[in-house]
Amino acid sequence: MENSNNKGLQELEATLGKPKYYIDAPDKIPGEQYYWFPNQGDSMNDNTPGAIPGGSLTLGRLLTVNDIAKIPLHRPMVFIIEYNGERFCLLKSPSQIKTADENTGVDQLCLHSYNPAAGYDDLWVPFKHIKYIFVIERVRRPNGTEFVPEIRTPPKNGGVQ
Repeated sequence: MENSNNKGLQELEATLGKPKYYIDAPDKIPGEQYYWFPNQGDSMNDNTPGAIPGGSLTLGRLLTVNDIAKIPLHRPMVFIIEYNGERFCLLKSPSQIKTADENTGVDQLCLHSYNPAAGYDDLWVPFKHIKYIFVIERVRRPNGTEFVPEIRTPPKNGGVQ
């Protein structure tokens, strides 16, 4: 009989497909699972030092979370979402949590883009549709520079960060 951890790893590998990048990175935690994800688009680019421009590679550490309240907020993460038989891979920063109530009936996570331009609105995703979460531990920009992302707390005035 196959143990559930191996089955979960096989499902994750099937979801991500064959690796396209083999890049070493310092400071990896022994025993943790890491994956490089290419970033496309400009939703995480706000032209600040912590921006993640399109063409960057992001190193994600698999985060196993069974409780929405345990998801760390305000740091970039890759989310693999399943909805209506399709899978979506999004690089966003979780900014808020709504727990189930009599109106919604489901736990929801707010996924935030860094780009303050119109069209980059927050996206509320029911937690049940989030299949995998990867915390971004390192970003390698297209120009070859690297940085470790920091927690970005929202502005106190409620404005766009």
